Amino acid sequence: MYRTAVVTVFLSALAIIAADLVLRLLRRDPAPGRTHGSRDHEGAVPANPSVILRWVRIAVNTVALTSLAAIATTGFSALLEKDRQLTGERLIWHVACAPAFALGAVAVTLFWAHRNRFAPADWSRLKPDAWALPLRKFFFWAAAVLTVPTMVSILLAMLPLAGTGDQQNLVLIHRCSAPLLAAAGLLFAYFALIAWRERSLE
Repeated sequence: MYRTAVVTVFLSALAIIAADLVLRLLRRDPAPGRTHGSRDHEGAVPANPSVILRWVRIAVNTVALTSLAAIATTGFSALLEKDRQLTGERLIWHVACAPAFALGAVAVTLFWAHRNRFAPADWSRLKPDAWALPLRKFFFWAAAVLTVPTMVSILLAMLPLAGTGDQQNLVLIHRCSAPLLAAAGLLFAYFALIAWRERSLE
């Protein structure tokens, strides 16, 4: 049941990416470097940031995405095993990657929160040739919100504060929110890349 739910979540995320790519190919402007009309890119990443800011952004994004990929791989790979339990060396790597993920998630939230504020103009961008920016914002905040129950639940489960039943419930919360967080992080990264590409073409 859980493996089916995880597969469904990731297939849904991949379906969104595939649908977006197909729509972009169908609506692609034949003239390179030309966009479908002028658009207000409030919240977009500056095309030419300072050198220091550029390297800080690259470092933050790289650490966050790498740690997310590592913790998702070590966690969900257990579903491929017969007993489908996260144990042994895989569990050690999963726990070892957790601090880097926690720090990366906090850094990304602080670094990207200002750029992902919703604005009234976002409603006018909800069309295939302009929706990368509002979707980037949506999946950013979805990932930020889902990070809280994913991390807090498993931290509380490891502390001697809850009984056996409550610990099982906390682990269940972690298991339910983790695939949603991974999918939201994947979609945020995808639409951030698309929004950056659209900005660089203008």
